[in-house]
Amino acid sequence: MTHRYRLIAVFALLLLGPAAHAQATREAASALRSGADQARYWQWGWSAFYGGSSAYSLVHARDTDDPEERYDDYINATKAALGLAGTLLFAPSHGDAYREYQALDDKDTPEARAATRILIAGLAEEEARQRAWQSRLGGLIVNGLAGLAIGVEDNRPGDGWVNFATGMLTTELNVRTRPDTATHFLERQPDFRLKANGATLPIYVDWAVGPMFAGLEVRF
Repeated sequence: MTHRYRLIAVFALLLLGPAAHAQATREAASALRSGADQARYWQWGWSAFYGGSSAYSLVHARDTDDPEERYDDYINATKAALGLAGTLLFAPSHGDAYREYQALDDKDTPEARAATRILIAGLAEEEARQRAWQSRLGGLIVNGLAGLAIGVEDNRPGDGWVNFATGMLTTELNVRTRPDTATHFLERQPDFRLKANGATLPIYVDWAVGPMFAGLEVRF
């Protein structure tokens, strides 16, 4: 009986092997495409935020009669301009990786699949680096200097702390909204594995339940 089941498992692996490779290729392509989209939205959104904030602060500084508000506006305009520069200079490279993937001739060959995995692994390493605590040092320095300028030089410690806290909150949101599609793709583990004669077929099970629906998907 055991031998019979083993034969059935081997036969299933032989039949489903090409389908499994095709499914893996589609999932990798989807991860790269999603990462490129997220990277583009991230860069556009934060560029608009920083650019708009800097412009608003400069206009408000010109129109206000309050010297403290004018001082804060110049500080905030400088911070936003630095944030815009960082967004443009250190944008995620997911778009470049997806273009490299699209340039592959035959995406179903073992060489193309290996190249795709290398691209995703490189993106995952970049995502981990950009989410590490070191990625917040730039924001910490800029917001710390801004808070000191307001709190010490302009003798308003309360306003300085508020400026520092809101600036660090913005920095944290900037870091946490960066794309993480490659990390998610690599961390996804099979729910089951079918093994026979040294070969392994990973099986993924996804389910969803809502007020008006229920769904189950099995992928291999």
